[in-house]
Amino acid sequence: MIIKSKSIKSKKALENTIRYILTKESQKELGFIMNKFIKGDRKFDKQMQEAQTDLVKQEQILEKRIQNMVKQFESNELKRKIQRSNKNRAYHEIVSFHKSDTDKLPKKVLLKIARKYAKERSPNSMVISTMHSDKDHLHIHNVISALEFATGKPVRLTRKEFKDVKIRMEQFQEKELGLKHSKVEHSKKKLQILQLDIDRELNLRGKRSERQEIQSKLIQVFAKVRTEKVYFKELEKAGLELYSRGGKVVGVQGFNKRYRLKTLGFDPTRISLEKVKENIRLKDLQKLKSTLNKNKELER
Repeated sequence: MIIKSKSIKSKKALENTIRYILTKESQKELGFIMNKFIKGDRKFDKQMQEAQTDLVKQEQILEKRIQNMVKQFESNELKRKIQRSNKNRAYHEIVSFHKSDTDKLPKKVLLKIARKYAKERSPNSMVISTMHSDKDHLHIHNVISALEFATGKPVRLTRKEFKDVKIRMEQFQEKELGLKHSKVEHSKKKLQILQLDIDRELNLRGKRSERQEIQSKLIQVFAKVRTEKVYFKELEKAGLELYSRGGKVVGVQGFNKRYRLKTLGFDPTRISLEKVKENIRLKDLQKLKSTLNKNKELER
């Protein structure tokens, strides 16, 4: 396994990172959300399960869950005994595995690894862990508080201490998991490729993907409309560019990619093109009127 770490220094960066790891498009494949010392989180997990078919409600519950997590981290931050100008609020750390070991990593095993990592890395810190499967290899995202829970004591690892954590996780992997391809061999180029992939994940700094931005805008538009039909104009106001096939709306045009409404969880038959047709008729009439006026001027 490969383990990479990036510090989080602001409240906004913390919120963005938590939102990113919990709202990635792969979350339909999500196996778990594990946390330590996050009060009141179980109720959100239960509510999410009860609202499986209601996308609007799920979005609202998830946002409340994220805000609760941020609040818990910030509340713990107030207990800091020694203030520093360049302090770390938390750490975003990724544990990644080789794609050839995917079949040996069911969700229950990944959860076991997440718990083991939290214990080895910082047993007294607040932790949020989840899995992502959007790349060609599985990886676990961890957000770890830079202070121990409730004590205000900072959690700082030297390079040697962090290396020792990695070694212990390697030993656990070899003894308990039997992963042949995920063993770290620093001299190989394939390690560099995996590290580059992980760096890209970390460099996102919690930003949403284009797919998520589009899905969020669609949820907002559909949530506001109380009628069965949603007019094209409302989607246009939200900055959404629709595309059609055979005279029927089927999806949303992204920057370099198209997204089908069905795969985003929305029914394309609910979108009405009446306003569009009306605008086309008005434009045609204006064009005809302009042509007639030009002809009259020429006759004079």
